[in-house]
Amino acid sequence: NLLERWSAELPGSRWFVVGGAVRDALLERPLQDFDVLVAGVPFEDVIAFLEARGSVDAVGRMFGVLKFVAEEDGLALDIALPRRERPAGTGGYRDVETESDPSMPIEDDLGRRDFTVNALAWDAANDAVIDPHGGKDDLEKRTLRAVGDPEGRFAEDYTRVLRLLRFAAQLDFEIEWETWKAAREIV
Repeated sequence: NLLERWSAELPGSRWFVVGGAVRDALLERPLQDFDVLVAGVPFEDVIAFLEARGSVDAVGRMFGVLKFVAEEDGLALDIALPRRERPAGTGGYRDVETESDPSMPIEDDLGRRDFTVNALAWDAANDAVIDPHGGKDDLEKRTLRAVGDPEGRFAEDYTRVLRLLRFAAQLDFEIEWETWKAAREIV
């Protein structure tokens, strides 16, 4: 596969598909967006590597996010480095300080995500799903549950309440009680 090949071609790099694409693949739903996380190498090395293979737009440079379109087949990917987010406490979607860290463990990056079913990664080199928050179990139970403390997760970004409702409707999933209670309190 492409990401496995890139792991070998860019020494020290580890490539992961993260989030909704992993969730949808496990649910056998059509895949639409591919978010990729690259660990182990500096942002500038990732940019140089990708520029040799297609077009790169550093639209989210301050967040460590790139838009990439492959020259050979037009494949479009959003590519990021592992990152930490520090919300300002306002609940505003963009009111967050982001710090990319190529040496951060993938599990730490997944820990900042909204729901367990979105806190999944597929490790391209090892063909394995990484699931530190029980997302696969929640997929089997058809349940939406916040990663960590639900109140804190929604307070970081109020739009997560809307995402919760959208995912519940789109996936026909139940909402775990503590997550639902926190969402109602935030509203």
